Amino acid sequence: MRAFCDFDGTIAADDVTDLVLNRFALPAWRDIEVRWEAGVINSAECMRAQIRLIRAGRDEIDGFLEHVGIDVGFSDFKRFCDRSGIQVVIVSDGVDHFIRRVLALNGIFGIRIIANHLIETQTGFDLGFPHTRTDCRVAAGVCKCAVIKAAGPHVYIGDGRSDFCAARGAAMVFAKDKLAAYCRREAIPHTVYGDFFDVLDMMMPIIGSPLPPLQPFPLSQPL
Repeated sequence: MRAFCDFDGTIAADDVTDLVLNRFALPAWRDIEVRWEAGVINSAECMRAQIRLIRAGRDEIDGFLEHVGIDVGFSDFKRFCDRSGIQVVIVSDGVDHFIRRVLALNGIFGIRIIANHLIETQTGFDLGFPHTRTDCRVAAGVCKCAVIKAAGPHVYIGDGRSDFCAARGAAMVFAKDKLAAYCRREAIPHTVYGDFFDVLDMMMPIIGSPLPPLQPFPLSQPL
């Protein structure tokens, strides 16, 4: 079994990309956000345009990320999954470098990260989309449902709009905020949680026997 986890607002206490943009990007990033919320542009277009507005070096960003907090229970959850033979996979429509840096600063390593790819250019930053699909219903940078549909039995943990499609088909869904509201509207079985200690408490009685070996699953490829 695998445990797929969203990152921004789920593992991280806040949306890390928004924190970076608020600190280092030109003010126009907010106008781009409004256009996305209004449906004028899609998620991938929004993210790429915003990342290109960052005016800082990688070292400045890395230093800023030292102040980003994560869910207090995530480290214990990760240790439980390691002991139980459950592979934790982060699947996020955020930025891979931000995620990797925040995890490392909290002493967390060895997690597979599926996210948009930060590219350093001569003039600043750009964003690559190694896990997008042209047929993605929400035109996200990371098509989460395509990434996980071949994964077999899995747990999904999330909080926001980018998790809506991924919540369908999971053996267990742990949801909060917008994802919990969506699951209620769509009658998707789910468990509401507050933090990863809650998830851990609910999973421990269920995972009581050895699990079968994990089988590899293919990642979505750009079309």
